[in-house]
Amino acid sequence: MKKKIFVISAGRSDYDRYYPIINELNKSKKTKLYLIVLKAHLDKKFGKTINFIDKKFFIVKNSYKKKVNDGITGDFARDLIFLNKKIEEEKPNLIIVLGDRYEMLIGPVAALTRNIPVIHFYGGAVTLGATDELVRHAITKMSHYHFVLLDRYKKRLLQLGEEEWRIKTIGMHELKYLKKIKPIGKNELKTFFKFNFENTYILMTFHPVTLELKDLKYQLNSLTDAINMTGLNVIITYPNADPKHGSIIKYIKKKFKNQKKYLIIKNCGLKYYANIMRNSEFLLGNSSSGIVEAASFKIPAVNIGTRQDGKYKPINVIDTGYSKESIYKGIKIATSKKFKKKLQNIKNLYESKLSEKKIVDFIVKLKVNDKLLRKKFINLK
Repeated sequence: MKKKIFVISAGRSDYDRYYPIINELNKSKKTKLYLIVLKAHLDKKFGKTINFIDKKFFIVKNSYKKKVNDGITGDFARDLIFLNKKIEEEKPNLIIVLGDRYEMLIGPVAALTRNIPVIHFYGGAVTLGATDELVRHAITKMSHYHFVLLDRYKKRLLQLGEEEWRIKTIGMHELKYLKKIKPIGKNELKTFFKFNFENTYILMTFHPVTLELKDLKYQLNSLTDAINMTGLNVIITYPNADPKHGSIIKYIKKKFKNQKKYLIIKNCGLKYYANIMRNSEFLLGNSSSGIVEAASFKIPAVNIGTRQDGKYKPINVIDTGYSKESIYKGIKIATSKKFKKKLQNIKNLYESKLSEKKIVDFIVKLKVNDKLLRKKFINLK
């Protein structure tokens, strides 16, 4: 009998990072995979990213027919009720969640009273500048097995009282997948996006810093001033769905109108994103992409502010404050020959340590029994 597995996807970023694993899970003859996609995937504001999901997956989505403006709490409640209904209908054997988006909490919350095991990908990280920090560790405590990126993240889970046998270090499989994506020439990119990729450009993403929302205007103004000081072209990707994302979208549309110098992208899928990154001069902003992915392409990442504080940062990452002077100083380092030479032999510690097949074999063989479900808190010696 096939093992039924629910995989929760809150948006574009977790889907991209899931892809190599769930693609392998989907191919297995021993599993039936249900991809539960949430509201951000269906939102036109973010480019309706459900259209970029591979059609081979069995997609389960809520209708969101009623337009009720009750914010994050209302969306969370509706998603939880929807997932609860699907669990009652399909009776999955496992639920898989990834990362630290607040939407991911619906998986372990719905599973809790039914004794359905939860597998959590990529816990143990730290992001001191965001409420994601709280969500990630909450999911850890409600999950039964953990796949983490680095051994130092494994140590954090042990510090949270998790049993060692429940934790496996695997790295990020998306990175090797990204590097294998066929290179796209600048002329093809130009034709597709109607933008000149021959000129040197920055790839920029700036997400709301959820613990610093009152400072958002100052942060955006400083970032814009620093960009103007460089004179470089910029490709800007949309922020995530955190509070105040609408303010960021409104701001970039207002400040970056010149279509010869600036390209604003809601979502472009992994194929184009990998190639835009590959051809960029450096990454700028506060996205985890600069921390995790950029090093695999030997590209500098100017990381602004506190959002990523606490994560392991490869040597390609240049941390800056929020002032325009600090950001511009980081940009000058990123564009220097000395710094680029330093990155020629960089190895990205985030790259995967186990094959996708081995991970899938492990998930398939994971026994749903009392040992797995009955969690113990292990005190540190």
